[in-house]
Amino acid sequence: MKKIILGLFVLSVIAVTVSCKKKKGDDGGDRCGEQEIKVATIPAVNTIDPPAPGTSFPLVVNIETMPVAGASITVTAKEDGGASYFTTTLENALSSNSFTITGTPVGKQCVVDVVVTSKTCNTNQWKGSYRYSAK
Repeated sequence: MKKIILGLFVLSVIAVTVSCKKKKGDDGGDRCGEQEIKVATIPAVNTIDPPAPGTSFPLVVNIETMPVAGASITVTAKEDGGASYFTTTLENALSSNSFTITGTPVGKQCVVDVVVTSKTCNTNQWKGSYRYSAK
């Protein structure tokens, strides 16, 4: 009888421990309790823009869910598999932010990486990229 009671006690302790354990992200665990950053870009992430004339290209980054203390935006453009030729950081992002990517090499597939980071929690980030080229 003592073994049964002891066994039930051990099982109940295990059950309570497992059920009370928070899952990562339940309260923004890796986002310091902040709401997840949500962003939309023009051109859209995960797209391949058709080749266009010129070496300067526009980018709009719209932050749909902004952290309370604000965010920064870093934009980097590079040849696919190569070194970057354009990098800029906007320390005090607004809900809508316009950039012009310059120095695009002609005839090369390029990748633009966009990173939006909370000013108070560097693990609360949004990352996206798209491809484009100059003809």
